Amino acid sequence: MRLGRSARAAIIGFALTLGVAACSSAGTTSVAAPPTNAAGGLEKTQLKVATLPAIDSAAIYVAIDQGLFEREGLEVTPQVVQAAPEAIPMLIKGEIDAMFGNYVSMFAAHDKQALKVRILAEGSRAAPDSLSIMALPDSPIKTPKDLEGKTINVNVLRNFQELALTQVLKANNVDPASIKYVQVTFQNIMPSWKGGQIDAAYLGEPQVTAATATMGARKILDPASGPAAEFPISGYVSTQEWYDEHPKTAAAFQRAIHNAAKLMENNREVVAKVLPTFTQIDAATAATVTFPYFSGNDNPVRLQRVADWMLEAKWLSKAIDVKSLMSPTTSG
Repeated sequence: MRLGRSARAAIIGFALTLGVAACSSAGTTSVAAPPTNAAGGLEKTQLKVATLPAIDSAAIYVAIDQGLFEREGLEVTPQVVQAAPEAIPMLIKGEIDAMFGNYVSMFAAHDKQALKVRILAEGSRAAPDSLSIMALPDSPIKTPKDLEGKTINVNVLRNFQELALTQVLKANNVDPASIKYVQVTFQNIMPSWKGGQIDAAYLGEPQVTAATATMGARKILDPASGPAAEFPISGYVSTQEWYDEHPKTAAAFQRAIHNAAKLMENNREVVAKVLPTFTQIDAATAATVTFPYFSGNDNPVRLQRVADWMLEAKWLSKAIDVKSLMSPTTSG
């Protein structure tokens, strides 16, 4: 199968993400109108929220496009950054009200007391076959066990990619300590792979499809399987101080994000419509590209896994009670 222009554009779009988790999303074509929950007395109505040019952050754009923030009395302006760590100083300085980012970075910053995190709403979760550890056709790597002693790329060292894969490796009787991780930008994964700088590639969609179709790459292991099934990747956070000053605004924002996620579960079209507005994925690709799981509710149990695994990996100095960082759920 040959990839056309739209597929190549999708790969470029993926290069800007922090790890796009994807899944098949079937549903109806009608868009149900969400309930009107506009709350009076909001402490603030105009919000600036840092987002990523990644499919994972689609909920905020769907909420804007479908008027869900407006129903809550909010006007939300996304401010695109290329990586979550870029937005943390902006959040601390009060230049933005909230940000969308991966939990590992957020919890690490919280642990270092760089900021006191308040989770406003969950965002995206990994889905089956959304991520893949892949080998080239002529590679001696045939099974997960063959990964021992090999070099694998990650986009950021000691982040969610490595955290999730460690648990899956252990579940497959592979020694995680034997793996060497190297930081490789998404743009350089393919050249590094072909050039032998990495033995196996850690890919997400649409790169998985591209590597299979154009290079005959083989899937060795699913990093979003077993203990890492539905691994929470990213969410919307503010500082605790901001939350304490704006509890009604925070609740309104959460409702809009949750309602957007629920709308997206059964209406692929509302997601495809917004993707070209904040990613380099064109309309043709947006119509077919797979999506991550979007969270229509918040679950402290599944999110606690992230903090627990970080503590196990010694990425945290002390345990984090994730539930204590989460906002009360105000949506149904």
